[in-house]
Amino acid sequence: MLSRGMVAAILVIVLLVSVGIGYYYISLETPSEGKSLKVLAAGSLAVPFKELAQEFEKEYGVKVYIETAGSIETVKKVSELGIKADVVAVADYKAIKNYLIPDYTDWYVKFARNELVITYTESSRYADEINSDNWMDILMRSDVRVGFSSPNDDPCGYRAVMMFYLVQMKYENGVFDSIVLANTGMNVENGTIVVPPDSELLNLTGKVYIKQKSVDLLADLESGNIDYAIEYLSVAKQHNYKYIRLPDEINLSNASLVSWYQKAVVKLADGKELKGDAINYAVTIPNNAPNEDYASKFVKMLLGDKGRNILENCGPPPLYEEVGTVPEEVKP
Repeated sequence: MLSRGMVAAILVIVLLVSVGIGYYYISLETPSEGKSLKVLAAGSLAVPFKELAQEFEKEYGVKVYIETAGSIETVKKVSELGIKADVVAVADYKAIKNYLIPDYTDWYVKFARNELVITYTESSRYADEINSDNWMDILMRSDVRVGFSSPNDDPCGYRAVMMFYLVQMKYENGVFDSIVLANTGMNVENGTIVVPPDSELLNLTGKVYIKQKSVDLLADLESGNIDYAIEYLSVAKQHNYKYIRLPDEINLSNASLVSWYQKAVVKLADGKELKGDAINYAVTIPNNAPNEDYASKFVKMLLGDKGRNILENCGPPPLYEEVGTVPEEVKP
């Protein structure tokens, strides 16, 4: 048998070898200076952007680093934390409009649409009962736990709050009061939904769970911490979750219903006020992008046939609308 000393020595050697291998692996993955791209993106873009990055790396030999977060958190990394990014892609064009224009960019392109759905698993309470007619009653049941992301960080979060507000207006059933007002610390002042800071939201573990970005709630669905989550249709499809599709009047997908959506107004903890709108994703290149040339190529690929095909295959569905002085280099 090996002595304790010999065992300890072997463990130390194994540890050192492991660490050495780890550093070697990292060195392989680190591109040479000027040959990388930093992309800040909405969490719901993780799947299509990973595929797009693979295509880009294959074509240009440039490593793409994608950092996902809620879209408000994403733009604040640029506007408040001073992080230099090559590309910024968000789930709501207003994140760019409100936080990056005019100081950090003067243009963006709307490149995708989406819609809100009620997402769940086979293990969710009343999974065998819920349908497009009774989902509101089921979500209001006392033993059902509901999750959505923080309105302060993630458009899916303030859109979820707007959705519940519009549901209550349309169906007069008290679902907004029962789920949002009674469990989150949010309140309504002069017709505006006022959101408290994240310090009061992110530790909720009762009827309502709130996470910084919507895709973080998928782990809570799997673990059973929550029964239902408000997610984007593309995310539900990408991860093979069950979902209930909602009428256009409340799923925020229909551009012809914007005047109705605007009846829901949310005031974030930082003071920004947002009116309901059709869901439009947007992309831009900040003025201080370290690698503007490759950034332009990446956005051009996103907006071109390869990007559109990826979005059509795994969502969200593509669109194209220019706002501001869009550089010719990024146009498809």
